Amino acid sequence: MGFDTSFHPVDLALVEKRLLPYLAGHGHDDDLDDLITRAVEVRRNRFRAKAWALGVLDHPLCEELPFESRLHVWGRPFFIVGDGPERIAEDLRRYLAAAGGDVDVLAQEMLRRLDPALPGQVRPDEGGRLPGDGTLAEALATPLRMLRGAAVALRAGERTVRRPGDGREFDAAGLLTREVPYCVLEFAAALLPGWMSRGFTWPTRLCADAGIPAVGFTAPTALTGLLRAEFPALDWPAEPDTIVGNYMVGGLVPAPAVTAARAHLAGHRDTLACDPLDLRKIDEAMGVAEILGTAFCEATELYSGMEGNLN
Repeated sequence: MGFDTSFHPVDLALVEKRLLPYLAGHGHDDDLDDLITRAVEVRRNRFRAKAWALGVLDHPLCEELPFESRLHVWGRPFFIVGDGPERIAEDLRRYLAAAGGDVDVLAQEMLRRLDPALPGQVRPDEGGRLPGDGTLAEALATPLRMLRGAAVALRAGERTVRRPGDGREFDAAGLLTREVPYCVLEFAAALLPGWMSRGFTWPTRLCADAGIPAVGFTAPTALTGLLRAEFPALDWPAEPDTIVGNYMVGGLVPAPAVTAARAHLAGHRDTLACDPLDLRKIDEAMGVAEILGTAFCEATELYSGMEGNLN
């Protein structure tokens, strides 16, 4: 069983104030439309930035550049060149705020950081195609609407919910108790993307293998809290504080504990059986979470280099 792992700054305020109330059936069906529109914009910015990063791979002198594909393509979100959480966080903010051709301007800046001669020599990879905005929006919205529909159905005493489009029926209780954490993180990451990795690289696994505590990590109950409170009769599973399978959220570090958790991992980096580059990705993601004041969590299968689903 392979793992496409990822490391995420997570805006729990967004989760608790917007996403979970929506999934619990509160408010109106269109209450997340603004976030869905925003997530589509971020998806397009991600796609364009990665096209430039992939373009560097086609440069004949790529191997002579300070360019690491596992970091600059299949690692950091967007296309970010430069070190230190402060600089990375600032570039992340700039990509998130970019509109129109601003992503190309940012990518050109990243090329200059690699080598002042690169702009004009590197072109974005045009091999991939994104669906239209409507299709992207529907893909983002459907899981949320399904879970919201499940909550509404349960409140009405119904046992099943139908999927929009094909009308297929699903067990409402099963959807809520099984799908919420991953769905919530997937949407939160559509607005604030994380770092990509591959293999047994998630922090709680590394700590367990090294025989040290995973300081600061808790079960990701914050991603289901309101729903557990409002639907206490459902058979909610115990949420592990680590990853035990594909397509799941693992350990979560609340925002106040990120600094200590990051320092703990840094202090034991020589005992963690992991490629130094993957440890760097974890540290960068935690460092950015620290700067942004967000939580941090680990997950699997939110991204996939093999499938071209990049961050």
